[in-house]
Formats: sequence, structure tokens, C-alpha cells
Amino acid sequence: MNFGENEAPKNLIGIITFNVTATQTVDGGVIPWVNIGKANEEILNLIDADEIVIPEHEITVVIDYPLTSPISFQLFSAIGFSRKLLLIEIREQFLSLAKAETLDVSAIDLVALDVYRTNSDKIEITLDIDV
Repeated sequence: MNFGENEAPKNLIGIITFNVTATQTVDGGVIPWVNIGKANEEILNLIDADEIVIPEHEITVVIDYPLTSPISFQLFSAIGFSRKLLLIEIREQFLSLAKAETLDVSAIDLVALDVYRTNSDKIEITLDIDV
């Protein structure tokens, strides 16, 4: 394999899912994604929102789809990262990108996060997005 200067081979170590209790249905079913445009409301019904899903204190988040050019950003947390914290930070990034990329955040569903450990022992997250 040929890797660029800034890339390191990485190994998938986990997948973080987002399940939301449906409030619009009679049976209160579970929706297996979070809509970025409605994330503020959906956080209230996020299952296991406060569970620490990444114990590390520093991670890199990579957003490629549906952007024209991929971006990455660092996040830091003294206690690790919960689903709720990750969702809040990712939503904020999408809201700031929406203006520059002319994205419709209401059309973006976050299905899961793929968690990788790079060869340099860093945690990198990629987004599983549906639009």
C-alpha cells in the first residue's frame, strides 16, 4: 500500500452507533441514525447519550462525504467522549461547513462513527453518512 505523507495505515477498532427513540410513532420505536439538522432535538431522545464510547482524551474527526474536499479536526476531552459530546461537536462542524459548502444539513443523517487506531497510536474517526 502506498500512503501519503500525512496518512498512516489504520485499524478499525470499533463502530459507534446512534439510536434515537422515535417520538413521532405510536410504538416509540428506535431510529438507527441522527439527523444533523435535528440533532438538538434528537439528543434529548438519544439512547445511551452519556456513555463514554471513546476513553481517549484526544481524537481526530475526518469528514469527507458529502464535502467537496475532506476536512479533519481535533477534539480534546478530559474524560473521554460520549455519544452526546461527539454528536454536538460533529453537528457544530457541519453547521459551519454548511455555509461554505452550501450543504443542506437537514438532509444529512449520521448513521455511525468508524473508530480507527493509526499506526502512530492515534484515534481517528470517520463518519458513516446518509444523504
